[in-house]
Amino acid sequence: MSKIKSILSYNVMNYMSNFSTSIQQVKAVNSIVSCRTPNMGSHKLSCDCGHSKVVSNSCSNRHCPTCGSFKKELWVNKQQESLLPSHYFLLVFTVPDTLRSIIYFNQKVLYDLLYDSVSKTILDLSKNDLGVIPGFSLILHTWSQTLMFHPHLHCVLAGGGLSKDESFFKSFKKKFFLHVKVLSTVFKGKFLDGFKALYNNGDLKFPYDLQFLKCHDDFASFIDDLYLKDWIVFSKPVLKCSNHVIKYLGRYTHRVAISDYRIVSTENSKVTFSYLDNKDGGKKKFMSLTYDEFMRRFLMHVLPHRFVKIRHYGFLTNRFRAKKVALCRKFIAKQSGVVLTVTPSIHKFELLINLIGKEKLCCPNCGNFYTYVHEVNLN
Repeated sequence: MSKIKSILSYNVMNYMSNFSTSIQQVKAVNSIVSCRTPNMGSHKLSCDCGHSKVVSNSCSNRHCPTCGSFKKELWVNKQQESLLPSHYFLLVFTVPDTLRSIIYFNQKVLYDLLYDSVSKTILDLSKNDLGVIPGFSLILHTWSQTLMFHPHLHCVLAGGGLSKDESFFKSFKKKFFLHVKVLSTVFKGKFLDGFKALYNNGDLKFPYDLQFLKCHDDFASFIDDLYLKDWIVFSKPVLKCSNHVIKYLGRYTHRVAISDYRIVSTENSKVTFSYLDNKDGGKKKFMSLTYDEFMRRFLMHVLPHRFVKIRHYGFLTNRFRAKKVALCRKFIAKQSGVVLTVTPSIHKFELLINLIGKEKLCCPNCGNFYTYVHEVNLN
């Protein structure tokens, strides 16, 4: 059994009876606890030789630490169709810590504002300063190394863009996209403009300790302070080729707040896990939390229902992606002679074999693959 599943299973009743939880948090816990048990239903694998076995279903909840691997492999495999023979940039956009509790209380609208502000920052600066339409993907993470609420967006940006008239591909400098100070200032302005609009429309809720912000004068002072703060943006050219992009996407896209490998022990009614202290040079350290506090932190990162976590922009917008990517590849090949050899997509059955091993999909009686799958029970 997964360590995290074991922690939740052991403490779920105690936690639910003592702490308030959202519907989505309850669903996430129930799914993780029931994952690959009869409570989640089951299916029967049958072989032509007559042998069969019943297997419990997985929960497929995106917050489950044991269910994301196959979805991740399918998604990453699909992204090979959109790669360019170009360098790539990694950017990270963060918000001041004074905004975090407000974002937590208004997750759907303020997550959307975060995506909107970052995407428009990159699109507008690319168009106005560089004269191109960029291609990039944004991925939301909400956690710090110690599982505290720390919403930020990761951006994977192609190292060039289509000209406005789509007549050529313009490469960016390999070590530099745009100055982070410019990115930070524009991002700050766009986010706070949207934040003020939501406030004026009455679309924001405030936590107990920030109820005073309902007063317009206090809110105005709060906004003034936010304008004075530095909004941290990281930018680095870490992705040098398509293989690096695929590996990066695999690490970050379907990651959950914490995985089993970081859990050190669950003794004496406490969960001890490892983390990297970025304020101390990335040193590996350990933290112990009560079961309740561990669950509280874990559940802070359950996303709203049907929330789209990975979003694509510019020439990677879903509607035009195939056409625009083909155009970019054509121009790159013509301008620099560099042609990307696209790795054919792997069939999902082959991906499954690579992930869990052939033996789990083969009949122990004759050695052939199971040929039929039947739902036999779904609770």
